[in-house]
Amino acid sequence: MSERQQESWGQSGRGGPLSVHVSEMPAEGVELSGEVPFAELDIAEDEVTRLPWPVSYRLHLSQVGEDLLVSGRLSASVELMCDRCAEFSRHELSTEDVCHRYENVAGEVVDLTEGLREDILVAFPQTHLCSEDCAGLCPRCGANLNEGPCGCPEEPESSESGEREEGRENPFSVLDGLEL
Repeated sequence: MSERQQESWGQSGRGGPLSVHVSEMPAEGVELSGEVPFAELDIAEDEVTRLPWPVSYRLHLSQVGEDLLVSGRLSASVELMCDRCAEFSRHELSTEDVCHRYENVAGEVVDLTEGLREDILVAFPQTHLCSEDCAGLCPRCGANLNEGPCGCPEEPESSESGEREEGRENPFSVLDGLEL
């Protein structure tokens, strides 16, 4: 099978771009590569995630007896909101360890969408910073401190007794007097 045939294999109109026809697979297997929009993976944008670019995939598919073995990699660029300053920045997602086994599928059409969806979702970070030295937002006025000082007066230091210099008591200072 030529490289051009391998690229279009599985995309012959009898399913989506991630549907593969196990009965048409050559003995040596096939290489599938391309791009798929996040929407086709049923992944939508939200208030902290923008998905302007597609997911790239490079997969090797081979039939092992009655089973289909899929291995390869996925990558994508996304824009994520920084957890400290709430600004969006580009983040690269990548997974090199795509590996799925579809059992007893000889002669069937297999849709890889759900498996690849889970693989790219796992690649999303739990937390995101626009940079390691992100200063975040001022807790009083909300100004982005990466753009410079906000102009708020500095907060007075607390004394050892738990009281502020301004005479406001720390609400947790009462816990110091508890005898447990």
